[in-house]
Amino acid sequence: MRDSDNKFFSFFRGKLFLYQPKKHKVSVDLVIFLSKVRGIKRSSKVVDLGAGFGFTSIVLAKKFGVKVTAVEIDQDMLSLLRKNLELNDLSHLVEVVSADIREIEKYFKKGSFDVVVTNPPFYPKEYSPSPDPYHFELRGSLLDFIRASAYLLRDGGYLNLFVPSFRLAEAFYYLQEYNLPPRFLSLIYPTLRKRSKLSIIVSVKNLKGPLEIDKPLIINEEGGNYTEEVRHLLENFL
Repeated sequence: MRDSDNKFFSFFRGKLFLYQPKKHKVSVDLVIFLSKVRGIKRSSKVVDLGAGFGFTSIVLAKKFGVKVTAVEIDQDMLSLLRKNLELNDLSHLVEVVSADIREIEKYFKKGSFDVVVTNPPFYPKEYSPSPDPYHFELRGSLLDFIRASAYLLRDGGYLNLFVPSFRLAEAFYYLQEYNLPPRFLSLIYPTLRKRSKLSIIVSVKNLKGPLEIDKPLIINEEGGNYTEEVRHLLENFL
């Protein structure tokens, strides 16, 4: 990937700086996802599966002061991730691991982590005639990410999973199969009048219980501006 393919941005009123690819940018949806993450304490061992250029790992490390293991397979993304860690002076908190989540057993011991955070590619590769590896499942499916999460988590550990809403039934099925019963669900809506497009699932390994569904989160007002809730989040999350 050429330097011209990346752009420099500041986030959270200049508290965070990133180089990000033009074709794979941070969206407000990802900030909302991170605001819903559960299970992290200062002593938690956290792993970010499919870390990309590092936004999730960097935000979690900066907000919670916690050590994060950032797992990524794409060499271009890994290069940007390391660059972004240096840019934000967080190399001491984020460990970068070049790994294929489909072969997770080669890199980590079972039950090594307290919290998994993952934003897998949203779409099956069959959904596009020319799929890219960042939005389509060319290097790991939803099932692969859930299986890897189950392997990495200790009993009672938290999985924070970001998926498109049309894959909720599929995700719930896999989560139950791998002893990750969903405990919390948040639905994100583009506007009040539109259907939910994205969902946040929090599971706790081998800990069954009732499913708690959060109130709907609306991103935009009908006029196109962010809702007050989202504006407040963007201003105050970090």
